[in-house]
Amino acid sequence: MTADATRSAFPVLLAVALASLVACAKGEQPAPQGAVAAPAAASSPCAHAACSDHFFVEAAPGDCAAGAACSLELKVVATGDYHINDDYPYRFKADDAPGIAFLGSNPTDKDVFSKPAGDWQKAEAKAGAMTVKFTPSAPGKKTISGTFKVSVCSAENCLLEQPKVSAVVAAK
Repeated sequence: MTADATRSAFPVLLAVALASLVACAKGEQPAPQGAVAAPAAASSPCAHAACSDHFFVEAAPGDCAAGAACSLELKVVATGDYHINDDYPYRFKADDAPGIAFLGSNPTDKDVFSKPAGDWQKAEAKAGAMTVKFTPSAPGKKTISGTFKVSVCSAENCLLEQPKVSAVVAAK
């Protein structure tokens, strides 16, 4: 290679080397020996009540009047090659919420909704929904949140996750 050819190729080679360096800097770094991988950050933007790599949860409140029984549908939608795990005992445990009386069927755990109690219904291979029943004591916006135990499967494996779910309902 001549000196002129080397000089003209240098900027291209430098650009390729810098691009590779930047790409490597953005990638995941190996964890130190003995370290346990942390779960994905919950603060990433999500247009749903909860998001994961293989599913999301949509919250759909029904019409609601203060002092009357109301419901919130928490719909799990599997994404990609994943589908709803038919054998999993789906469960939602509501957090305490001022001005909300939960109407779960278990007399000792009114804030628990589950598949065995009949609160979970599979809609299709990739979707199912938990119905959370409650009574707001007064009109206004109320936040219902809790932990939703869900499972989705692919042909290779099943995932068990417990995302924190939150939704705002308006009582009239």
